[in-house]
Amino acid sequence: MLALCVITLLAYSNSFTAGFAFDNRGLLLNDPRIREATEQNILQILRRTYWWPYGESGLYRPFTTLTYLFNYAILGNANQPAGYHWISFLLHAGNVLLAFVLALRLIKDWWPSFFAAAVWAVHPALTESVTNMVGRSDLLAGMALLSGLLAYLKSSETEGARRWAWLAGLAGVTAMGVFSKESAAAILGVLVLYEATWPDRRRLGALALGGIAVLLPLGAMLYARAAVFSKLPPTSFPFWDNPLTGADFWTARLTAVKIVAQYLGLLVWPARLSCDYSYSQIPLATGSPGDWLAWIVVAAAAAAAVLAYRFNRTVFFLAGMGFLTFLPTSNLLFPIGTIMAERFLYMPSIAAAACIVLALYAIGPRIGVPRLAPAALCLIVAAFAVRTWLRNTDWQDDLSLMSAAVEASRESYKSHALLGAALYAADPAHANIDRAIGESEKSVAILDPLPDAHRPPTPYRQTGGYYIIKGDMQPQGGGAAAYQRAAELLLRCRAIVQANFEDVAAQARAQRRMAPEPDNAKIGELERTISAAFMRLRDPQKAHEAAARALELDPMNTDTYRQLSASLLALGRADESAIVLVQGVLVTTDMSLRRELLSHYLHGLDPRGCATIPGPNGPAMNPECEIVRRHTCAGTAETLRLYQRIGRRDLADQLRSLALSGFRCPEDLGRIRVIP
Repeated sequence: MLALCVITLLAYSNSFTAGFAFDNRGLLLNDPRIREATEQNILQILRRTYWWPYGESGLYRPFTTLTYLFNYAILGNANQPAGYHWISFLLHAGNVLLAFVLALRLIKDWWPSFFAAAVWAVHPALTESVTNMVGRSDLLAGMALLSGLLAYLKSSETEGARRWAWLAGLAGVTAMGVFSKESAAAILGVLVLYEATWPDRRRLGALALGGIAVLLPLGAMLYARAAVFSKLPPTSFPFWDNPLTGADFWTARLTAVKIVAQYLGLLVWPARLSCDYSYSQIPLATGSPGDWLAWIVVAAAAAAAVLAYRFNRTVFFLAGMGFLTFLPTSNLLFPIGTIMAERFLYMPSIAAAACIVLALYAIGPRIGVPRLAPAALCLIVAAFAVRTWLRNTDWQDDLSLMSAAVEASRESYKSHALLGAALYAADPAHANIDRAIGESEKSVAILDPLPDAHRPPTPYRQTGGYYIIKGDMQPQGGGAAAYQRAAELLLRCRAIVQANFEDVAAQARAQRRMAPEPDNAKIGELERTISAAFMRLRDPQKAHEAAARALELDPMNTDTYRQLSASLLALGRADESAIVLVQGVLVTTDMSLRRELLSHYLHGLDPRGCATIPGPNGPAMNPECEIVRRHTCAGTAETLRLYQRIGRRDLADQLRSLALSGFRCPEDLGRIRVIP
């Protein structure tokens, strides 16, 4: 056991400095629930989904999130990655020891059991669960499955209080597992499979009790999950993350079978690893020779597993356990949030490791080389450990991770988009903007053949923003081509956002469930970016139209008022520009808008020269000046309309009172209408 821990530590010795790459930032650094160990935060974890507040993905894993809180708030790790990595390593090392104990029980031979655990401990495909900090859900679910099976076996061999203690342990670890990751529910199938592999009528009672011990926490999880998700719109998995959601039943299932062959290939030869397999890295099955080869490989593996029931029950059980633990994430039963992910191999790879070991131990004596197995397995463990050690370096940050992903998944739109984002973020001076644009354009090119409803908007918005930056970096007048490309991409993004929303709303109507509300803040940000592109193209009318849409969608954002004001000023509508700034000050209380309004008055908007007066901190507005009062009252009228639209009658009443008494505006503010 000590040797297994040392081997595992050596393989992962360079993982403890890996940073918050990929999903780690959102789940560990940006989740407000894990920053303090308070009753309110714990209740939020129990009552909210895994990805709250950033989005919903159909996942409910409160125990996993509680372990993040343990790291962040109780251990004080906060934004220091080492503590998270140590917890993940200890969980994985514990699982390696559990795998060794289980192998001893099944194989009943010390060295093969040792090698089975050692091969699994350092398998490179496991880095997405171990080195990736938010792979902890896989570690917890794996611990529940392994310890749950062992606890069940002990309960079937004991009587009285000891049996009930083991059953209580089985229920406890099952609860931990299913509240950590949904696939831990496979424990029930594993228990049934064990009894079917080695049937014994004397253990039927033990199986019934074990089933009850598993079903109680499983039922509790389903009840809690239903309570959380009943308040939310239906979960939909986007086509670009899992193209199987857009395929017909048989195409989706045949593609899923083809992907099983890819998983088997990774288990045997984990040379090319990727954190992402999004569209269009894995084409849908069409009956090509490659598809047929994959189906034949899977059929042969399945046949070998079934035949093993006659010749080697241990191999049959291991293969069946691997399949059952893989099934919930296989896309064979139902589509999930991703078409393929290496983290799904965490538990199934135990079966693969054990079967490789047993095969080598069976072959050696038959060919007259009894030491073949230990020699070959030492080489395999060493090779896997080196590959794992090298793979750990990919997880250091977004740039290294996405660079590796692009090498392994060249046809994935997301790999290119995320590499573009990582390149952009890595250089604050944006000297590498052309490289970032190049990767983002590859992402867009992969997506372009799709209909708008099947395209994600983010790559288009991201690439458009990069082109604006590039245009700004050109000598004066030299950025027109970049701005034009930015406008094209951003307008396409607008159409994609609309098509996505209509598609999701149609799905909700079909399921007779509540349709989700559009994310007006994000759409408002897109409209502001469109406005910025058209301002740079010297098309203030289109810039004004986009800024006006942004105001409709996101009226609490300061930049919305600034951009709308700038577009009006460029159109020669200086009075309306000033009124927008007044409205912005009233709505957002941002004094930078007030300073901008003062600048307007000082630079020609006030022909009489009475709008500003000296103040203790520089120029101040003169409320006695007619133009200031006119703009203030018009801005107040627009703000009142806004408050009425968003249902804030309380704010409207307060502002009306202030306008009449403080600003001395006319009684009938509703008739003041300046901005069309």
